[in-house]
Amino acid sequence: MPTLVSRPSRCLITGAAGFIGSRLRQHFDQAEHSYVAMLRSAAAAARLQAQGSQTVVADLLQAAAVTEALQGCDAVVHLAHGDRGPEATRRLVDAAVAQKVRRFVHISTMSVHGPRPGAEAAREDTARIGRYGEGYSDSKAEQEEIVQAAINRGDLHAVILRPTVVYGLGGHFERQVIRQAQAGEVTLFDEGRGVCNVVFVDDVCDAIEAALVSDAALGQAMFINADRPVSWGEFIRGFASMVEPAPRFVSLSSADAEAYWAAHPPEPVGGLPTRLFRKLRRLAGWRSPVAPWPPLGRVQRETFPITFANEKAKRLLDWSPRVDFAQGLRLSRDWLCAEGVLPR
Repeated sequence: MPTLVSRPSRCLITGAAGFIGSRLRQHFDQAEHSYVAMLRSAAAAARLQAQGSQTVVADLLQAAAVTEALQGCDAVVHLAHGDRGPEATRRLVDAAVAQKVRRFVHISTMSVHGPRPGAEAAREDTARIGRYGEGYSDSKAEQEEIVQAAINRGDLHAVILRPTVVYGLGGHFERQVIRQAQAGEVTLFDEGRGVCNVVFVDDVCDAIEAALVSDAALGQAMFINADRPVSWGEFIRGFASMVEPAPRFVSLSSADAEAYWAAHPPEPVGGLPTRLFRKLRRLAGWRSPVAPWPPLGRVQRETFPITFANEKAKRLLDWSPRVDFAQGLRLSRDWLCAEGVLPR
């Protein structure tokens, strides 16, 4: 069992208005943990303040603002991700080092191992971070490397968590399925046989809380995943079945979709000049042609080949996932009904 240190007295949460960040704030509120929610938008900060959260408005790209936001905080949970993620993470790490924070929990992702990892990526001791020409995964890989470099220099007391597909209580992936189902037709690839490494959002929050106090986890990176994967067919049908009338299911060929994207590669994400150029083109009336297949990222995600282990997180964090997929579906349905996304 890991050695537990005293809990940090006050935690700065970046990305506090996002999907995981919003749920983490609720966890902290219930446990009466002190935190500051860091946001870029004054309007978003005002909404959280009305809910009782302490907030600070700051841009991670502005060093002075980050330093000021960290005042009085001895821990950081870094959830935020944006177009300039590596630069933002570097500034946050530098400020945390200068502030001598006691604990820095960096939320990475399984995507740092690419869209089609081999069997070696199933466990942390053999998994390798790389670059795969995909904007999100490459950015998150660079951010993780920035944190790891600070750990290796002895500058930062940090833990790196790599959640898998986080779902539940309004997550992006189930909302995508529900929107399709409400439109009447739901697509899946190869009958939904791909591996779906899903973990319920509350289990991710539990892992973050454990990472704030576990000495055994310091300097380590680990997957945060459920005990048992499901197939993408199970995931898609589970959420689509919540919609009435029942939608039609259509199985697509991943081989045909990948052949199309190989012949028509999606435009790279690019930097700021590229994004400005695209915006000007759109303002001038240019529209990209509508592809006959779902995006390549979805094809790769839903034909995933491996299952990620969670033994390291269990051992070092003294953590275990509490919500299996059947429970996650029930909790999600209750939440979606309460929010008016589905009828009661």
